[in-house]
Formats: sequence, C-alpha cells, structure tokens
Amino acid sequence: MIIGGGFLEAEERKTAMSHDEMQDYWKTLCSFTGEDIPNEVNQLMAKIRYPRFLYKYRAVNNNNLDALRSNKLFFSKASSYDDPFDTFLHIDVEKIRQEFDSNYSSPEALAALANGMKETFQNQPGVPQEFIQQVTTVEGLKQLFANGITKQFLSYVLTLRSKIQDEILSICLSENGFNESLWLKYADMHKGFCLMYDLNDSDSFHCGKLSRCVNCGVYKGGTRIYPVYYSNESHDATDLLKLVMAQEVAQRLGGSLPESIQKDLKPLPWEVERNSLIKKECHKYDEEWRMIANAKMKLPAMIEWVPKGVIIGLRTSQVDKNLIISMAKEAGVKNIYQSYIDEKNKLNAYLIDNV
Repeated sequence: MIIGGGFLEAEERKTAMSHDEMQDYWKTLCSFTGEDIPNEVNQLMAKIRYPRFLYKYRAVNNNNLDALRSNKLFFSKASSYDDPFDTFLHIDVEKIRQEFDSNYSSPEALAALANGMKETFQNQPGVPQEFIQQVTTVEGLKQLFANGITKQFLSYVLTLRSKIQDEILSICLSENGFNESLWLKYADMHKGFCLMYDLNDSDSFHCGKLSRCVNCGVYKGGTRIYPVYYSNESHDATDLLKLVMAQEVAQRLGGSLPESIQKDLKPLPWEVERNSLIKKECHKYDEEWRMIANAKMKLPAMIEWVPKGVIIGLRTSQVDKNLIISMAKEAGVKNIYQSYIDEKNKLNAYLIDNV
C-alpha cells in the first residue's frame, strides 16, 4: 500500500547546504586558532544548516541486524575506511626534510643539536650508552647524517599517518536516503536496508541519558555532527604530524623532552576535524555527514540512537525483509518503508502498512 503517493518527498530530499554555504563553513573551520574554543564552536554551529534526517546504509548480516535491533551505531577507525584517501594526512615531506637537515647545516646547528640530545637522554637509563654517545657529540651526529639518517627519519615520520588514523573515530551518514551509489556500495546493491535518523527528535538519541553513560567517552567528550566538505585542494597536516611525533617521543622517554622542544609543543585544536571533514571532489555525491568522537575510546565504541524509520531495498529478499522488519519492531522503529522506482523513474519509498 502506497501512502500519500510517496515518501515525504519534499522534506527528505532537500539538500541541507549550498555550495557557497559549504565553502563558508569550511573557511570558518580552517580559520580557528583554538584560543577561544567555546566561541569557535558557536561560530561553526552557526554556519551549519542541518537537514531534518540523516541516513545510514546497511547490508544484511548478523552484525548489522543486531545493531538495528539494539539501536546501536558503531564508530570506525579512519584507518579502516574503504577509501584509503579518506582522512589521509597530506604531509609536506620536503618541508620536514629541510627542517631535519637544518640540524647539520652549520657547526653551530650541530652543536645545538648535540646539547639538546644530552638534555634529552641524560636521565634515560634504558637507552644504550653507545647510542647516547653518538647522538650527543658533533662527530657522532655527523656520522649519522653521512649514513643517511634523514631518509630513515622520513620513513618513520610517514608511518605516523596510520597511527593518527587509528585514533580518529567517526560515524559516517548521508543526508540522502535515495542515493543510488550508496545503495549499491553500502547496502549490498539494493539488497540491504537504510536507517533514517530524525535530528529534530532529541528523545530518540539515548546517549547521556542512561546510567551506563557516566563513564562513556562519547558522553564525556561529546560528539557533534558535521558536514563533509568536498574539494580537490587538500588540507596540510604537517603540523599535526610533527605534534604527534613529538608526543610519541615524549611518551617513549617518559615525558622527558628538552624545554626548548616542549615550549613549541602546543595543542592543535580542530586539526582532527579539519583532516576528517574534507574529501576529494569526486565523492561529493555521497552527501556525507560525520559524527566525530572527541575522546579516545577503545573499540567497540558506539552510540544509541533509535531510527525514525528503516527503508528496505529494491532487491531485498523476502527472508531478509522479514528479518529487518522483526529487528526494527524489536528496536521500537515506528516506520518501515519499501523502496520502489516511481513514475518519474526515480528511487522512492512507500510506508508499509500493518507490519
């Protein structure tokens, strides 16, 4: 039975933000210095025009059916995304090379580096003495540079990309529940289903409202939903990489870094967002929005959000359709829709009556 000839078409297919609005939002995000984060949050939220609904495409499998039944949305590591260029840190390798090589550009620079190494390693009993003797003398450092330590250093630096990606957690959604590419890619070629979340229904969002939320990183750190900006211009993540590198060295040394280095180690607010919320122009048809975790959490990490509805795919088998409906009813989902191709040859959906 088709209710009202379609699926609230005018409301659900409305694009949230125009191209100019997206550019303004991205420029605003890139302008932030972190000096007044609450004010910057307010500025950014004022630039975002949210859609009424967001959607999550799903294939039919045990994990996705259980997540539907329990109203769970799981965070994923950026390193596990299917697109290797998603949240890929664009690094100015030549800039890092020049900065590293500047350490032996003159006798004075080498002497300063040797002194810095002495300050770093003088209280590190676990570090081999042979290594300490080499990095704390001018002649030892000259030998290291002659043996190609720059190349080794750059190789190490680039491995930090995956380390940073491993620590960025997000949930990806789309503002379009009728995106044919996403139905093919994430809903098993129209044989799966699509979950529909109402941003105007605060009661459906359970996070922070349950007793078990007290110790949850999502509740403590908060999560905001942002639109993804599409551009063929990349965001330069060199400073973020350098910060993570210094933090890793400090951790290995028990937090003991020379004061000359520590004073330059300033937090970089908004860098996770700036690296997570830009994708290449070729992906713009995904119409993606992203919820980013603001706290480090061990996986599995999740939120609980009751969908407003679930849309069943064009080619979903009757067996899978029955499973989806059963799980949705157990989860308290009120509206179940069947997708179909309408008289305008477009993907649409109708409300299934008496399920």
